[in-house]
Amino acid sequence: MMNVTKIPAGSPKIQYFGRWEKSANLCRCAQGATYIKANFTGTSLTADLTDLGNWWRVSIDEGAFRKFQPQGEHTVLAANLPHGRHNVLLVRSTEGYMGISEFRGFFLDQQEILLPPPPQKTRRLEFIGDSITAGAKNDGPPDGPYNDIEDNDMAFGPQLARMLDADYSVLGKSGEGVIHNWAESWPGQEVHTADRYPWTFYSDKISPDNPLWNPQNFPVDGIIIAIGTNDFTDSCHQPTGEEFSHGYKKLIQTVRQLNPHTPIICIEPVPCWLPPQIRLWIKTTVTELNDLGDKKLYFIPLNEKRPLLETSDYAGDNTHPLKTGAKKMALYLKDKVTNILGW
Repeated sequence: MMNVTKIPAGSPKIQYFGRWEKSANLCRCAQGATYIKANFTGTSLTADLTDLGNWWRVSIDEGAFRKFQPQGEHTVLAANLPHGRHNVLLVRSTEGYMGISEFRGFFLDQQEILLPPPPQKTRRLEFIGDSITAGAKNDGPPDGPYNDIEDNDMAFGPQLARMLDADYSVLGKSGEGVIHNWAESWPGQEVHTADRYPWTFYSDKISPDNPLWNPQNFPVDGIIIAIGTNDFTDSCHQPTGEEFSHGYKKLIQTVRQLNPHTPIICIEPVPCWLPPQIRLWIKTTVTELNDLGDKKLYFIPLNEKRPLLETSDYAGDNTHPLKTGAKKMALYLKDKVTNILGW
């Protein structure tokens, strides 16, 4: 490209949020919602962003988000801006299984520069879960193409993070369960959340080649686990309490191994059609681990008194919350999470 200034991906003036593998000229992601922030001067901004099939969103100067699919080094983020200072927020909208995104930096107008980045927030949250955590079906008509109607940044986790003035990391995979994935045969032999949690990128295969994640690359102050719906999608085989609790305990212990001092909050899956005993199984598992010495482990029920969400809050399936339903979840959790974390 002629008459432009190239800013490499490794510039210290570019901020990355979520699980990224970073180097001087290339930053990659593929786990859940991730995002980038930067301040710049000039009248245009182009990204060198390679991605096959993923949707992203961009906001310039805190304006409305624009949804787009990357076009390699010709991914235009903004044009015809007034001269002066601007900021960009670049967010991946689709979840990790859709593939690895590769970001190689920005192109600015010739002789324009990146400015110092904005101050980072003092709080960070991580969200672990399934399609509900990933924001599946929350952004369009229910019959739209699955990955075209997912806005991970508007799932309940990111909405909750913003309510608490926190940055976030999301690990949400559609169809994934604690011990049984959607459409998986019994007994489950596929990758489950406890398997993939230590990986930088999503993969459907357990392999020593999967890059391992270092939590110090994006340390968090609290972790919220919201999973269990897909374990009950096989009408011919439902997990027993012992099976489910064993798998849930393994998940918590895996998360705890990488985050020895971070509060972990387990929440009840939101669909009210799930058997009520799942709430008891998760609560009992948390209590057992508390008794074994994990005092930074907590449980929040969602449907104990009555269903938290109504039919109108879902994308026509009583399972996947719309953005409005996700907001209800975030509002319900806001004070409870605040109290647990002492914020």
